[in-house]
Amino acid sequence: MPPNRSRTPLIIAIIAGVACLGLALIVVIALVIGGVLFTSGDDGDEQGGSSSSSSQELVPPPGVAEDQPYLELGTSADGPVVDVYVDFLCPHCATFEDLHGEDLTQLASDGEITLRVHPRPMLDANSSPAGYSSRAANAAVCAYAEDPAQWSAAETALFENQPGEEGLTDEELTSVIDEATGLDVSSCITEGTYVPWIQDVVEPEALETTQGTPTVLIDGEMFTGDLAEPGSVRSAIEQA
Repeated sequence: MPPNRSRTPLIIAIIAGVACLGLALIVVIALVIGGVLFTSGDDGDEQGGSSSSSSQELVPPPGVAEDQPYLELGTSADGPVVDVYVDFLCPHCATFEDLHGEDLTQLASDGEITLRVHPRPMLDANSSPAGYSSRAANAAVCAYAEDPAQWSAAETALFENQPGEEGLTDEELTSVIDEATGLDVSSCITEGTYVPWIQDVVEPEALETTQGTPTVLIDGEMFTGDLAEPGSVRSAIEQA
């Protein structure tokens, strides 16, 4: 007969092996789960960081409600409400300003109309680099924020210095506004303070209201006369 050998060491070895295998499996699972959670946490941080760095707080101009898509440049108790939609890269808007800007400014300052200007970023994609319409609108709003009475001067200057698709640099925009108004809005222009309001509040409403610029609404009705005719808008307003 073979010698009687105890099976105890073998059993202990098997148990130890299974225990080691189980422990190794637990470690692997823990590492996998930890890696997934770490990666997810990193993604969340990166997305959050990207979101916070690429997004900007929506700051409306002073005296303007966060959801108000226009600047009110004059208020009339009983005169018509005139909404004007413009884009600072739009050549027709420059012509509109030249022909009708003074009339609208005078009517507003005389209290004969409530004038609401909607500075659109409609042609952002048409500049190279993209975004000039937003930046120019922001520059004008920066001037308004410092002194609402300077809006007209800033608007006129931006149209008089309207560039081609290359746009103007921040330094050039600052110079245009400074020369026209005497205001130093360099930091407001550089930081793009009102760009989120222009893009996220002004433009969505404009897209629902009109497809192009310049556009004039008189008491909510679109002006369909000849914008190329001097005095045509004033005449329509006086008949409203």
